[in-house]
Amino acid sequence: MAVLKIPKMEFELIYLTELTKQKIKPLSRWEKPLSIKHQRWLKQHGLKTETVQRRTESGGKIIETIFSKSHRYLDYYRKHFEGKLLNKLPETQFMEGFLFGYPGCCVKQFILNPYAKNNVSQEDQQKLFHWACPDCRVTPELLPYYQKVYDDVREQYQGKLKDVNLPSQILSGKLSWAAALALCLSSSSLPAQVIPDSSHYIPVPQDLDQDYLADAEEVYLGTNFFYSYTLPGITDNLYWTGYFKFLIDVLPTTPQTSQPYREDYYANGLETCQICGAPVNMGFVRIINPMRQLQQDIPFMGLHFLDSHCFSYDGTIHSGRVDVGQLKKILYPYQPAHMIPVAGDADQDGLTDAEEDSLNFDPGNVDTNADSVPDGAEVAEQLTRLLPKLKDHSDQIHTHFVYHPLFGMENCTVCGAELNMGHIEFHNPENGRTFQIHFNGLHTLAHGGFSYDGTAWPNQRADAVKLYRTMKTHSLHIENDADDDGLTDEEEIYFGFDPNVMDSDGDNICDGMDLALQMNTILDGLPTQVVPNGPYVIHHPTFGHWNCLLCGEAVNMGFMELFNSTVAADPLNISYYAHHFLKKGSFAHEGRIDYGQWMEGRVDPITLARYLELVVNQGIPPSVTTGQTFLLEQNFPNPFNSETMIRFYLPRNSFIELSIFNILGENVRSLSAEKLSQGNHTLRWDGTDNSGKPLASGIYVYQLNAGQTTLSKKMFLLR
Repeated sequence: MAVLKIPKMEFELIYLTELTKQKIKPLSRWEKPLSIKHQRWLKQHGLKTETVQRRTESGGKIIETIFSKSHRYLDYYRKHFEGKLLNKLPETQFMEGFLFGYPGCCVKQFILNPYAKNNVSQEDQQKLFHWACPDCRVTPELLPYYQKVYDDVREQYQGKLKDVNLPSQILSGKLSWAAALALCLSSSSLPAQVIPDSSHYIPVPQDLDQDYLADAEEVYLGTNFFYSYTLPGITDNLYWTGYFKFLIDVLPTTPQTSQPYREDYYANGLETCQICGAPVNMGFVRIINPMRQLQQDIPFMGLHFLDSHCFSYDGTIHSGRVDVGQLKKILYPYQPAHMIPVAGDADQDGLTDAEEDSLNFDPGNVDTNADSVPDGAEVAEQLTRLLPKLKDHSDQIHTHFVYHPLFGMENCTVCGAELNMGHIEFHNPENGRTFQIHFNGLHTLAHGGFSYDGTAWPNQRADAVKLYRTMKTHSLHIENDADDDGLTDEEEIYFGFDPNVMDSDGDNICDGMDLALQMNTILDGLPTQVVPNGPYVIHHPTFGHWNCLLCGEAVNMGFMELFNSTVAADPLNISYYAHHFLKKGSFAHEGRIDYGQWMEGRVDPITLARYLELVVNQGIPPSVTTGQTFLLEQNFPNPFNSETMIRFYLPRNSFIELSIFNILGENVRSLSAEKLSQGNHTLRWDGTDNSGKPLASGIYVYQLNAGQTTLSKKMFLLR
C-alpha cells in the first residue's frame, strides 16, 4: 500500500487540508513555505496552491502558502495581500475572516475583544481555526463537521509521536469524510446536508462555489453563487436538477395552447452512458412553451444525467449540457410568490403604472404581449439574463458591476433562501448612472419580482426603470463576439480588425462602435434624390414615435431606404429606431414599443458597408509624425459628452494649429492657431462647431500641425 511519511507536527496541515478539500473552509493558509512534495500532495487532493510573499515591520520577508478548491479565492487573496505588510488592522482581520470562512460574528467580536470567554469547551475550541464569540449560534453548527474530519484524520494518523504511515486513501482523497460543505464568503450558518457523491457529476467551467452550476446559471436561477447552498438542507445543483426533472416528467404529451408540453422522439437505436454504461435511447424530448413560442430539445441521455443530478451529459452519441437559462424561460419564467405587490400597480404585474408608461407597457394589462408572463416578470427576466454578460471592470462602453459583500447572511422572507447581506453596484459609462441592489434583490429578480423582503433588509424595492437604464447601454451584447466590441469574429476578420482585441487601432473606441459611427456619418451625408451610380437614401417618416427605453429619445416610427444600383437592385431598409442605435455606435438594436411589441434586430455591417461603398477609415486624416519628440495624447475623457481635454507637448516654441474634423475629412472646428512656447499644453473642446452649434454624436479627429509635424487621433462624442 502506498504511504507517505508525515511527522506528527504536521497533523495540523493534514487536518487543514481535509477541511479545505471538503470546502468547510473555502481558503486556508500555511504560514511558511511547503516543500514540493507537500504541494504535490495538496494537488493530489484536488486543491490549488499559491505562494504569497509578505513583509514584516522590520523589513524582512516571509512566504505563505495558500490553498483552495477554487482559483478565485487564491486570486482574491493574492490581490489583497501580495507584498503587503503583516498587520492586525481591523480591515485585514475582516478580509482574512471573509476568505478563510470564519463566522462573521466571531470575526467582529475578536477584533473588538479577542479571546473573550465563550461557551465552547476547550477540546472543541482546539479543533477550530477561529476563536468563537460568546453565545455564538454559528459555531455549534460547524463543530460536527470539524469533529468528523478531525476524528477521521486522527484515526489515520494513529496519534503516534513518531513518523506514521498514511494509507494511499488519504493521498487519493477517497476517505469517506463528512459531506463537502462550503461556507459563503460571509461565513454564516451551514445547513446540515450532505452532497451526494454522484459519479455522474461533471464539472462545469466558471463555477465559483464548485456546486456543478455555472455562475451564470446561478444568476438565472436566483441562487447563491458564492456558496453551494441557498435553501437549507439541499445543494443548489441537487435542488434544481430534481426540480426541472420533475417538471419535465409531469408535462402533458399532447399539444397544448395554454401551457408547456413535451413531445418524445424515440430513435431506432441505443447509446451508452460513458459513466455507468447504461443503455439509453438515441432520441430526444422536445419541450415546448406555445405561449412564449419557445422550445428546447434534450437528448434522452440528458434526462438520464438529470436523474443523477447533473445538467451536463456524456453518452457515446450525445454529449453536452442542458441550457439551464432556456429551460427556465420555458418551464419556470417566474414565481408568483416573489412578485410582492407594490403600490400604484393597477394591473398587479409587478410594475408601477409610471414604470409601465416609461417602459411602453399597457398599465391596464398584466401581460401586454400575451405570452403568459406578467410584464414585470418579463423585464426582470431580461435583466437577469443580461447580468452574466457584464464585466467586473469598465471597458468605457458597457455597464460594469462591483460586488460589495458583507460579513453576514440574510434570508428571503418569501422562500427562506440564505443570501449574503451585501449588494452589487452597477455603473453605466454611457449615461453616468449608478444603481445598487442587494443580493436578495438579485435573487428575487430571477424569480420575476422587483420588490424584495429579507431579514436584514426588509421591504426593499428596485426601481425597474432606473435599474433597466443603468444595466443597459446602446452598445448591446451579441453572440460570437469574443472581444465584446459589437462585431462578430467573422465580421472583424472581414474588416481587418483583430477578433480578440476590442480596440484594434488603440484609439480608445472599440472596433464595432468605431465602424458603426463611421457608417452613420456617411449615411447621414448621402444625397436624398436618385443617384445613377452610387448610394443615396429615400426617407419614409410617419406620424407617431416611440421612445428609446435607454435614453428616452423620441424616435420616428418610419424608416429609410438605402439604394445603390451598382450593388443590388433592391433597397436596404433601415428603421429610424435601428438608425438611432447606429448613431450611438451599435449595429444591434432593441426596445419595447407600442404597448408591449418588442423590436429587436441588427443592421448587418458587411451589407451596409457594401451599399455605402465604404473603405474602412476612409476620409480620416492619417497620423504622420516627422518629429518624434512632438507628442499628442489621447483626449480625456473619451468617449465624452459635454467637454474633453486635449493635451500635447512641444519640444520647442512653435506655431501650432489644432483642428477638429469629422470622418469625412471636413473641418468642423478650429480650436487654436497661435504660437506656443516649449512644454505641455492643454486645450478643451465642448463638442460644438465653429458657429457654436452642438455637433452630433460620432467619431471626430483632432489634428495638431506644428511646422513640419502633423499628428492626429480619433475621439468619440456621445450625446
